[in-house]
Amino acid sequence: MPHDYECAIIGTGGIARRHAQYYEASDRTRVVAGCDINQTRLDQFCDEHGIEHRYVDYQELLEDVRPQIVSVSTWNNRHAEIAIAAMEAGAEAILCEKPMGDDLGGPADAVAKADETGCKLVVHHQRRYTPAFRAVQQAIADGVIGGPVHVHIRSGGGMLNMASHLIDGCRWLLGDPGWTSVVGWIQRNTKRFERGTYAEEKSHALIEFEGGHELTLSLDMVDQRKEELFRVCGPEGVLHGTRDEASVINADGERKLEMQEQPGFFEALLQWMDGGPVHRCVGSEAVVTQELIMAIYQSARTRTRLEPPYDRRQSPLVEMIEAGELPAEGEPYDIRSDEALEWAMHHGEVEAL
Repeated sequence: MPHDYECAIIGTGGIARRHAQYYEASDRTRVVAGCDINQTRLDQFCDEHGIEHRYVDYQELLEDVRPQIVSVSTWNNRHAEIAIAAMEAGAEAILCEKPMGDDLGGPADAVAKADETGCKLVVHHQRRYTPAFRAVQQAIADGVIGGPVHVHIRSGGGMLNMASHLIDGCRWLLGDPGWTSVVGWIQRNTKRFERGTYAEEKSHALIEFEGGHELTLSLDMVDQRKEELFRVCGPEGVLHGTRDEASVINADGERKLEMQEQPGFFEALLQWMDGGPVHRCVGSEAVVTQELIMAIYQSARTRTRLEPPYDRRQSPLVEMIEAGELPAEGEPYDIRSDEALEWAMHHGEVEAL
């Protein structure tokens, strides 16, 4: 049976299997090529998913195959450059992993290239498509707890890894408002990395949004905590839960919010490609999340309250570390991928600072 779209997956690590599941679940898509710098991992993934064409160089894949949909599921610092290359090769849609990059410049360039080419760029911030987040978003919009609201989210896993989900999810809950100020704090006393990218140990931030809404973000403040919890407080009640379930407490008592069926993340992308609504995770929204992460780092560096506009292309975290402003002790370690750290250090992309 012919398919509407031929697809390629660049980066065949763990999250790539989720991308493959999207394509395999649709009768409109077929994965025709895969790419990874690790040949063994590439072959194992392609054998598992029946993918014929295999590349260790993504530029060769894009030139030879010209896929219509491209998944970018590599390590963080390659996301933007590969997305841009895929757009230049004629891709109609890009499904890019989060974070969009390890700085702001690359992600901003990717969004600009999507505007220029008309490519449908989405970032894998799937909180926007979880039933619990959708139920909370609707409850806030309906005024169930009044407004404006204050959101507190706590989790673990580092800023680039987890704050990309959490900040983006919070903006979705609030209706994607612009931000008005950021105050941030970070700690890095050990040589912590995340998939080969510099990472802080702990972080805390207050973000103020248009409409008077606020977000307090606490990451890694409790050692070994990975559970994601959120609380939304308004003048007339409280919403609380996880990405899987949520409850409300107000004058009517306490009750669980009803979860409703809705289009899934990938189904929504196909609908957008068919001329339907713009995807909730469009790159132009995701880059605001990237901007806020960098603003938190810059606030921590300058010890000031930042207001928009924020357009510093470089990562303030990298600048702090390389300038010796965050001296660290011990051996370097990576919280997600030792292989990524070894590769980045071997190729001179990071130093054990």
